[in-house]
Amino acid sequence: MHPRNNLICALLIFSWFAGGRVLPAVQPYIPFIPPAGSAALAATESLPAMNELHLLKSAYPDVRFTMEYDPSEGDWCLSVMSYGKTTKLYRAGGRYITAPQLPAKKNFQLVLYPYERVLEDPAGFSPEEIAHIKSYSSESSRAAGAATSTALFSAIYDAATRNETESHLRTITFLGRQTTVHERIIQPLMRVEAKIKRLARTDPDVASFCDTLLSADSYAWRPVRDTDSRSFHSYGIAVDILPKGWGGRILYWKYEQDKNGDTWMLTPLADRWMPPQPVIKAFEDEGFIWGGRWVVWDNMHFEYHPELIKAGCNSSAVGAY
Repeated sequence: MHPRNNLICALLIFSWFAGGRVLPAVQPYIPFIPPAGSAALAATESLPAMNELHLLKSAYPDVRFTMEYDPSEGDWCLSVMSYGKTTKLYRAGGRYITAPQLPAKKNFQLVLYPYERVLEDPAGFSPEEIAHIKSYSSESSRAAGAATSTALFSAIYDAATRNETESHLRTITFLGRQTTVHERIIQPLMRVEAKIKRLARTDPDVASFCDTLLSADSYAWRPVRDTDSRSFHSYGIAVDILPKGWGGRILYWKYEQDKNGDTWMLTPLADRWMPPQPVIKAFEDEGFIWGGRWVVWDNMHFEYHPELIKAGCNSSAVGAY
Protein backbone atom coordinates (compact mmCIF):
# COMPACT_ATOMS: atom_id res chain seq x y z
CA MET A 1 0.00 0.00 0.00
CA HIS A 2 1.19 3.52 -0.81
CA PRO A 3 2.61 5.36 2.27
CA ARG A 4 0.01 8.08 1.88
CA ASN A 5 -2.78 5.49 1.99
CA ASN A 6 -1.20 4.02 5.12
CA LEU A 7 -1.32 7.45 6.75
CA ILE A 8 -4.97 7.99 5.80
CA CYS A 9 -5.93 4.58 7.18
CA ALA A 10 -4.05 5.28 10.39
CA LEU A 11 -5.83 8.60 10.84
CA LEU A 12 -9.21 7.02 10.23
CA ILE A 13 -8.53 4.25 12.76
CA PHE A 14 -7.14 6.70 15.34
CA SER A 15 -10.11 9.01 14.99
CA TRP A 16 -12.48 6.08 15.52
CA PHE A 17 -10.62 4.87 18.61
CA ALA A 18 -10.28 8.42 19.89
CA GLY A 19 -13.99 8.86 20.12
CA GLY A 20 -15.04 10.53 16.87
CA ARG A 21 -15.98 9.79 13.27
CA VAL A 22 -14.35 11.45 10.29
CA LEU A 23 -17.14 13.47 8.68
CA PRO A 24 -17.26 15.96 5.83
CA ALA A 25 -16.56 19.49 6.98
CA VAL A 26 -20.10 20.61 6.23
CA GLN A 27 -21.56 18.20 8.79
CA PRO A 28 -21.58 18.87 12.55
CA TYR A 29 -19.21 16.78 14.69
CA ILE A 30 -21.02 13.81 16.25
CA PRO A 31 -19.16 12.16 19.15
CA PHE A 32 -18.76 8.40 18.93
CA ILE A 33 -19.04 6.49 22.21
CA PRO A 34 -17.74 2.92 21.88
CA PRO A 35 -20.07 0.30 23.38
CA ALA A 36 -19.27 -0.99 26.87
CA GLY A 37 -16.91 -3.96 26.81
CA SER A 38 -15.78 -3.31 23.22
CA ALA A 39 -12.18 -3.36 22.06
CA ALA A 40 -12.57 0.26 20.92
CA LEU A 41 -13.57 1.35 24.41
CA ALA A 42 -10.67 -0.58 25.98
CA ALA A 43 -8.22 1.08 23.57
CA THR A 44 -9.60 4.53 24.33
CA GLU A 45 -9.60 4.01 28.09
CA SER A 46 -5.93 3.02 28.11
CA LEU A 47 -4.75 6.27 26.51
CA PRO A 48 -2.83 8.79 28.69
CA ALA A 49 -5.45 11.45 27.99
CA MET A 50 -8.15 9.18 29.39
CA ASN A 51 -6.06 8.41 32.48
CA GLU A 52 -5.72 12.13 33.11
CA LEU A 53 -9.44 12.65 32.54
CA HIS A 54 -10.24 10.05 35.22
CA LEU A 55 -7.71 11.69 37.55
CA LEU A 56 -9.32 15.12 37.18
CA LYS A 57 -12.82 13.72 37.67
CA SER A 58 -11.69 12.02 40.87
CA ALA A 59 -9.89 15.12 42.16
CA TYR A 60 -12.73 17.57 41.40
CA PRO A 61 -15.97 15.55 41.51
CA ASP A 62 -18.19 18.64 41.34
CA VAL A 63 -16.59 19.84 38.10
CA ARG A 64 -17.63 18.26 34.81
CA PHE A 65 -14.79 17.17 32.52
CA THR A 66 -15.03 15.62 29.06
CA MET A 67 -12.28 14.71 26.60
CA GLU A 68 -12.53 14.47 22.82
CA TYR A 69 -9.98 14.14 20.06
CA ASP A 70 -9.70 17.13 17.73
CA PRO A 71 -8.43 15.91 14.34
CA SER A 72 -7.94 19.49 13.13
CA GLU A 73 -5.23 20.02 15.80
CA GLY A 74 -4.16 16.40 16.11
CA ASP A 75 -4.61 16.62 19.87
CA TRP A 76 -7.01 15.88 22.70
CA CYS A 77 -9.32 18.66 23.83
CA LEU A 78 -10.49 18.83 27.44
CA SER A 79 -13.75 20.61 28.24
CA VAL A 80 -14.01 21.98 31.78
CA MET A 81 -17.51 22.91 32.94
CA SER A 82 -17.48 24.83 36.22
CA TYR A 83 -19.54 27.68 37.67
CA GLY A 84 -21.84 27.53 34.62
CA LYS A 85 -18.98 28.18 32.18
CA THR A 86 -17.25 25.87 29.70
CA THR A 87 -13.55 26.17 28.85
CA LYS A 88 -11.81 24.11 26.16
CA LEU A 89 -8.14 23.28 26.64
CA TYR A 90 -5.72 21.27 24.52
CA ARG A 91 -3.67 18.59 26.24
CA ALA A 92 -0.44 19.60 24.42
CA GLY A 93 1.56 16.79 26.00
CA GLY A 94 0.20 17.51 29.48
CA ARG A 95 0.34 21.30 29.47
CA TYR A 96 -3.42 21.93 29.13
CA ILE A 97 -3.42 25.23 27.28
CA THR A 98 -5.89 27.32 25.30
CA ALA A 99 -6.06 27.32 21.50
CA PRO A 100 -4.26 30.73 21.23
CA GLN A 101 -1.40 29.29 23.33
CA LEU A 102 -0.84 26.27 21.04
CA PRO A 103 1.78 27.93 18.77
CA ALA A 104 3.95 28.56 21.87
CA LYS A 105 3.17 25.28 23.67
CA LYS A 106 6.86 24.49 24.22
CA ASN A 107 7.04 27.57 26.44
CA PHE A 108 4.79 25.92 29.03
CA GLN A 109 5.56 23.37 31.72
CA LEU A 110 3.53 20.27 32.45
CA VAL A 111 0.45 20.76 34.63
CA LEU A 112 0.10 17.13 35.74
CA TYR A 113 3.11 15.22 37.05
CA PRO A 114 3.92 12.56 39.66
CA TYR A 115 4.09 14.01 43.18
CA GLU A 116 6.31 12.00 45.51
CA ARG A 117 5.76 12.43 49.22
CA VAL A 118 9.46 12.13 49.99
CA LEU A 119 12.06 14.61 51.22
CA GLU A 120 15.46 14.59 49.53
CA ASP A 121 18.44 14.85 51.89
CA PRO A 122 20.99 17.30 50.43
CA ALA A 123 23.79 15.30 52.04
CA GLY A 124 23.25 12.77 49.25
CA PHE A 125 23.35 15.20 46.31
CA SER A 126 25.90 14.41 43.61
CA PRO A 127 28.04 17.17 42.04
CA GLU A 128 25.87 16.89 38.91
CA GLU A 129 22.68 17.38 40.94
CA ILE A 130 24.16 20.39 42.72
CA ALA A 131 25.13 21.96 39.39
CA HIS A 132 21.66 21.33 37.98
CA ILE A 133 19.92 22.89 41.00
CA LYS A 134 22.29 25.86 40.90
CA SER A 135 21.50 26.45 37.23
CA TYR A 136 17.74 25.91 37.65
CA SER A 137 17.49 28.32 40.57
CA SER A 138 19.49 31.14 38.99
CA GLU A 139 17.52 34.32 38.40
CA SER A 140 18.22 34.30 34.66
CA SER A 141 17.15 30.67 34.32
CA ARG A 142 13.91 31.15 36.25
CA ALA A 143 13.05 34.32 34.32
CA ALA A 144 13.69 32.60 30.98
CA GLY A 145 12.16 29.26 31.98
CA ALA A 146 8.91 27.75 30.80
CA ALA A 147 5.77 29.19 32.35
CA THR A 148 3.16 27.04 34.04
CA SER A 149 -0.17 27.25 32.25
CA THR A 150 -2.86 28.14 34.76
CA ALA A 151 -5.72 27.87 32.26
CA LEU A 152 -6.94 24.60 33.79
CA PHE A 153 -7.18 26.14 37.25
CA SER A 154 -8.68 29.37 35.95
CA ALA A 155 -11.46 27.19 34.53
CA ILE A 156 -11.93 25.04 37.64
CA TYR A 157 -11.99 28.01 40.03
CA ASP A 158 -13.68 30.53 37.71
CA ALA A 159 -10.63 32.70 38.22
CA ALA A 160 -9.45 33.94 34.83
CA THR A 161 -9.46 37.55 36.02
CA ARG A 162 -8.92 39.28 39.33
CA ASN A 163 -12.58 40.29 39.58
CA GLU A 164 -13.77 36.74 38.89
CA THR A 165 -11.32 35.35 41.43
CA GLU A 166 -12.25 37.78 44.16
CA SER A 167 -15.96 37.01 43.72
CA HIS A 168 -15.19 33.52 45.09
CA LEU A 169 -12.98 34.54 48.01
CA ARG A 170 -14.06 34.06 51.62
CA THR A 171 -12.35 35.09 54.87
CA ILE A 172 -12.13 32.25 57.38
CA THR A 173 -10.30 31.39 60.58
CA PHE A 174 -7.69 28.64 60.30
CA LEU A 175 -5.95 27.50 63.50
CA GLY A 176 -6.96 30.76 65.12
CA ARG A 177 -5.58 32.96 62.33
CA GLN A 178 -7.68 34.85 59.78
CA THR A 179 -7.02 34.11 56.12
CA THR A 180 -8.78 34.73 52.81
CA VAL A 181 -9.14 31.72 50.52
CA HIS A 182 -11.09 30.52 47.51
CA GLU A 183 -14.40 29.03 48.61
CA ARG A 184 -13.53 25.66 47.05
CA ILE A 185 -10.74 24.94 49.54
CA ILE A 186 -12.64 25.89 52.71
CA GLN A 187 -13.87 22.37 53.44
CA PRO A 188 -10.46 20.68 52.82
CA LEU A 189 -8.83 23.30 55.08
CA MET A 190 -11.40 22.69 57.80
CA ARG A 191 -10.62 18.97 57.67
CA VAL A 192 -6.90 19.74 57.94
CA GLU A 193 -7.58 21.97 60.93
CA ALA A 194 -9.68 19.30 62.67
CA LYS A 195 -6.91 16.73 62.21
CA ILE A 196 -4.22 19.09 63.52
CA LYS A 197 -6.28 20.00 66.57
CA ARG A 198 -6.81 16.32 67.38
CA LEU A 199 -3.09 15.66 66.98
CA ALA A 200 -2.20 18.62 69.24
CA ARG A 201 -3.95 16.95 72.19
CA THR A 202 -1.36 14.15 72.32
CA ASP A 203 1.61 15.33 70.23
CA PRO A 204 3.79 18.02 71.90
CA ASP A 205 5.41 19.01 68.59
CA VAL A 206 2.06 19.63 66.97
CA ALA A 207 0.85 21.54 70.02
CA SER A 208 3.97 23.72 69.87
CA PHE A 209 3.41 24.29 66.16
CA CYS A 210 -0.10 25.59 66.86
CA ASP A 211 1.08 27.76 69.77
CA THR A 212 3.87 29.39 67.74
CA LEU A 213 1.87 29.97 64.55
CA LEU A 214 2.15 33.63 63.53
CA SER A 215 -0.04 33.69 60.41
CA ALA A 216 -1.70 31.59 57.72
CA ASP A 217 -1.72 33.82 54.65
CA SER A 218 -3.41 32.77 51.43
CA TYR A 219 -4.79 35.19 48.81
CA ALA A 220 -2.44 37.67 47.16
CA TRP A 221 -2.71 38.75 43.54
CA ARG A 222 0.83 38.35 42.25
CA PRO A 223 3.11 36.33 39.94
CA VAL A 224 5.57 33.66 41.07
CA ARG A 225 8.83 35.31 42.14
CA ASP A 226 11.31 35.83 39.24
CA THR A 227 8.81 34.55 36.66
CA ASP A 228 5.81 35.64 34.60
CA SER A 229 3.71 32.73 35.88
CA ARG A 230 0.68 33.46 38.02
CA SER A 231 1.09 32.42 41.64
CA PHE A 232 -1.45 30.02 43.11
CA HIS A 233 -1.76 32.54 45.94
CA SER A 234 -3.57 34.66 43.35
CA TYR A 235 -6.23 31.94 43.21
CA GLY A 236 -6.58 31.74 46.98
CA ILE A 237 -5.64 28.03 46.92
CA ALA A 238 -2.16 28.32 48.48
CA VAL A 239 -1.51 28.91 52.18
CA ASP A 240 1.73 30.07 53.82
CA ILE A 241 2.02 28.82 57.41
CA LEU A 242 4.42 31.25 59.06
CA PRO A 243 5.77 30.46 62.56
CA LYS A 244 6.93 33.03 65.10
CA GLY A 245 10.68 33.49 64.79
CA TRP A 246 10.85 30.52 62.40
CA GLY A 247 12.20 28.47 65.29
CA GLY A 248 15.64 29.97 64.62
CA ARG A 249 15.83 27.95 61.40
CA ILE A 250 15.78 28.65 57.65
CA LEU A 251 12.34 28.87 56.12
CA TYR A 252 12.77 29.53 52.41
CA TRP A 253 15.50 28.73 49.86
CA LYS A 254 15.74 32.31 48.52
CA TYR A 255 16.46 33.74 51.96
CA GLU A 256 19.38 31.33 52.31
CA GLN A 257 20.63 32.06 48.78
CA ASP A 258 20.59 35.81 49.46
CA LYS A 259 22.58 35.21 52.63
CA ASN A 260 25.07 32.48 51.70
CA GLY A 261 25.09 32.32 47.90
CA ASP A 262 25.11 29.21 45.74
CA THR A 263 25.53 26.68 48.54
CA TRP A 264 21.93 27.21 49.71
CA MET A 265 20.77 23.83 48.33
CA LEU A 266 23.15 22.06 50.74
CA THR A 267 21.42 23.51 53.80
CA PRO A 268 20.98 20.49 56.13
CA LEU A 269 17.42 19.41 56.76
CA ALA A 270 18.01 19.93 60.49
CA ASP A 271 18.71 23.62 59.83
CA ARG A 272 15.45 24.20 57.96
CA TRP A 273 12.20 25.06 59.71
CA MET A 274 9.51 22.54 58.85
CA PRO A 275 6.04 21.86 60.15
CA PRO A 276 5.90 18.64 62.19
CA GLN A 277 5.56 15.57 59.97
CA PRO A 278 1.99 14.82 61.21
CA VAL A 279 0.97 18.35 60.16
CA ILE A 280 2.45 17.87 56.68
CA LYS A 281 0.64 14.54 56.41
CA ALA A 282 -2.66 16.13 57.47
CA PHE A 283 -2.35 18.65 54.64
CA GLU A 284 -1.28 16.10 52.04
CA ASP A 285 -4.00 13.65 53.01
CA GLU A 286 -6.55 16.38 52.22
CA GLY A 287 -5.16 17.25 48.80
CA PHE A 288 -2.45 19.86 49.53
CA ILE A 289 1.09 19.55 48.19
CA TRP A 290 3.95 20.83 50.36
CA GLY A 291 6.54 23.30 49.06
CA GLY A 292 9.21 21.70 51.22
CA ARG A 293 9.41 18.85 48.69
CA TRP A 294 10.37 21.17 45.82
CA VAL A 295 13.95 21.61 44.62
CA VAL A 296 13.54 25.30 45.41
CA TRP A 297 12.01 24.56 48.78
CA ASP A 298 9.42 26.75 50.44
CA ASN A 299 8.74 25.03 53.74
CA MET A 300 5.89 27.27 54.87
CA HIS A 301 3.91 26.74 51.65
CA PHE A 302 0.95 24.41 51.00
CA GLU A 303 -1.00 24.38 47.75
CA TYR A 304 -4.31 22.64 47.00
CA HIS A 305 -3.73 20.16 44.18
CA PRO A 306 -5.76 17.01 44.82
CA GLU A 307 -4.98 15.85 41.28
CA LEU A 308 -1.27 15.64 42.13
CA ILE A 309 -1.86 13.95 45.48
CA LYS A 310 -4.07 11.38 43.76
CA ALA A 311 -1.49 10.83 41.02
CA GLY A 312 1.16 10.30 43.69
CA CYS A 313 4.34 8.81 42.28
CA ASN A 314 2.38 6.79 39.69
CA SER A 315 3.58 8.13 36.34
CA SER A 316 0.95 6.10 34.48
CA ALA A 317 -1.75 8.26 36.08
CA VAL A 318 -0.48 11.36 34.28
CA GLY A 319 0.62 9.86 30.98
CA ALA A 320 3.97 9.46 29.33
CA TYR A 321 5.30 12.78 28.04
